[in-house]
Amino acid sequence: MRASIPRFTAEARKANQALVDLLGALARRKGATPAQIALAWLLARQPWIVPIPGTRRPERLAENVAAAHVELTADDLEHVDAAAAKIDIQGARYPEHLERMTRL
Repeated sequence: MRASIPRFTAEARKANQALVDLLGALARRKGATPAQIALAWLLARQPWIVPIPGTRRPERLAENVAAAHVELTADDLEHVDAAAAKIDIQGARYPEHLERMTRL
């Protein structure tokens, strides 16, 4: 499936590596995975945001659920937001035919 998503082309992955590195560094400091940091960041944004990560593997499900226990401080959130604002994310989130559907 990722092969059809513009954000996962080789060029986009290379350009977006700075964001992966940012989340990886914070994950190491928190004793978490980058995926857990991404989910914890979403959970910290607003109380009504509910991320729905997909997986087929029980171990990934456990990892995703554990993200609810990752505590990000206000400084952590500010650091991620400030650093991410300087990164120009490359590649659309969805293929063009699906992108139109998400705007409806």
